[in-house]
Amino acid sequence: MASTLSCEPIDDLRQALTTTDTDMILLGDPGRFGEEPSDADLEALRAAHARNACVATLEPIPATASGIAGTGFSDVLHQGILGSFACVTPLLRYRPIIAELASVLETYAPVRSGVITFTGSASHGSLGARLFNSLDLTRWLIGVPSVIEAAYVSPRAGRGMHPLPGQTIRALHGEITMNLRFSDGRCAAIYLSDQYPTSWLGMTLASAEGQIKLDESGFVWHNTVGDQIDSHESPDAALNSDAGALRSQLSELCSGVSPSRPPIDYASVLSMTHAALLSTRTGQGESPHDVEQLMLSM
Repeated sequence: MASTLSCEPIDDLRQALTTTDTDMILLGDPGRFGEEPSDADLEALRAAHARNACVATLEPIPATASGIAGTGFSDVLHQGILGSFACVTPLLRYRPIIAELASVLETYAPVRSGVITFTGSASHGSLGARLFNSLDLTRWLIGVPSVIEAAYVSPRAGRGMHPLPGQTIRALHGEITMNLRFSDGRCAAIYLSDQYPTSWLGMTLASAEGQIKLDESGFVWHNTVGDQIDSHESPDAALNSDAGALRSQLSELCSGVSPSRPPIDYASVLSMTHAALLSTRTGQGESPHDVEQLMLSM
């Protein structure tokens, strides 16, 4: 990752976070740092925060829902302040096109079903980061599903045995498909990949008020008989791409001036990612609620 971004790799991230005199630290590939919920890693993030050094990361920290109970990460999850220590970027919910979509969703009524496609290069976020990102967006759009059924394929997959992910979203590459079922009968489907040379975000949403089709260039809303109700054309579609979103969100973090946005609910999103990874191994639907109860139980 460091060579891809033309940066010098750092071997000791804890030391760098604790002592480096800088305004911002961007973690392109944290390696094992923050993969498991380690108090030593959290203290390094706290030290950077105490020096007013903003930490941004392409890969979510922590990267697994297992082992959080009994650690400092459990406390900051309950307090809702984990995002102040390590900002996940570029976040899908923070892209301009999603902000424009939010302005019509109240009129559009509750989303009944949806399809999300989110693809791009691993240099702007691994498959694990895209899994975290898309499920954070899904939670905001529809809610937390009661069941996630997922399938995974590695770039190395051949005619023999297919490698499956473990419990962590770190260093996960390839493709994932998911079917999400919600307790009130709603549903969603998601396709993710970090094997594409350029980024792509596409969504189709359905409700009693019609259909919305969205991509990086804008969106259009038609009612149930086909009349156009609303539309939006992005003035700069590049800001909705992986690279453009990364630049703009880092600029916001550097300036210290950014729009007020709902923070990530890490407990919910991590439980959803864990349920998805578990489903790829079991071949069955898995419950994010059950994962979250186990994750935060003391």
